[in-house]
Amino acid sequence: MKVFRLIENIAGRSSLGFGMGAGRWNLYGTPMIYCCSVASLNFLELLSIKGPVVSKSAWILVTLEVIDDIPFLDSAELPQEWKRRPYPTSTQQIGTEWAKAMISPILKVPSCRIPLNNYSEEYNLLINPLHPGFHKSIKLLKTEDVSFEVNH
Repeated sequence: MKVFRLIENIAGRSSLGFGMGAGRWNLYGTPMIYCCSVASLNFLELLSIKGPVVSKSAWILVTLEVIDDIPFLDSAELPQEWKRRPYPTSTQQIGTEWAKAMISPILKVPSCRIPLNNYSEEYNLLINPLHPGFHKSIKLLKTEDVSFEVNH
């Protein structure tokens, strides 16, 4: 299955690189790579998190192949406040516990940016770059320069 991620086009940035910063699904100090099941969801996620400032940067769309079965965290299993902004620590704890337990290299999670009932095939993916199966489960297919279309 193909999955997608957006990374800022900065010299030295790796397609499968990661940092230690916190996000909706991980506490600070737990590395996590965020991807989407469809390319366009990456743009929506980034715009809704960072706002129109993203249009001032150059971006790379990374296409990855996942060679593994991917478990799914259903929204019914999540705490009531999982969609809240700013993101709650409860979702950070869920993702951090999953990553630290080395349960799987990849986990499907719902996006809080779209109505789940209408877009059941569109979701986010968490990739644990420290999982022993990481390099066997993920294959880089291609990268391409992309940008946010801005009308001035």
